Amino acid sequence: MQQIEYNHAFDNTVLIPMKIHGEWAITLVRNVLVRTTSGSFNEDGTWACFRDTKQKAPVGSAWAGLTNAEYWEMSNIDSLQAFPEMRDWAFNHGCVCLAVVVPDTLRQEIHRRQTGNLPENLVHYFSTLKDACDWLTSRGFDFSVADYPHADFIAKTQKSG
Repeated sequence: MQQIEYNHAFDNTVLIPMKIHGEWAITLVRNVLVRTTSGSFNEDGTWACFRDTKQKAPVGSAWAGLTNAEYWEMSNIDSLQAFPEMRDWAFNHGCVCLAVVVPDTLRQEIHRRQTGNLPENLVHYFSTLKDACDWLTSRGFDFSVADYPHADFIAKTQKSG
């Protein structure tokens, strides 16, 4: 299994001259770019996460995105409005579909409305990681809960939060 990992939350070598809010981990597992977010994101945190996403994306081949936002604590409006540009970049650079896990239906609706209502065949929201994995597999991107690489990241962010 190919895995490339970058864990922003615990990497003290990143020097960015801005005040970043939000934590994330990004790992490429085969042809699925897995991104896990935790905490509340400001605009600087959103753009820094996007920068890291672009560095890890397997541009040049077809890929899917899996965003686990189970522990995302919302974002300010400027941060949410940056999402359409990020999604445009992804879909123009090989991303075929994006599965987003947000357990709370109210947060799903806020996220969907503020980030652009894209067709469900491109961006689909799920309440559970298992449902998101099953959908990715049905779209030709074999991925299961057992493949999910960020359990340790979630455990660390929940202890520190």
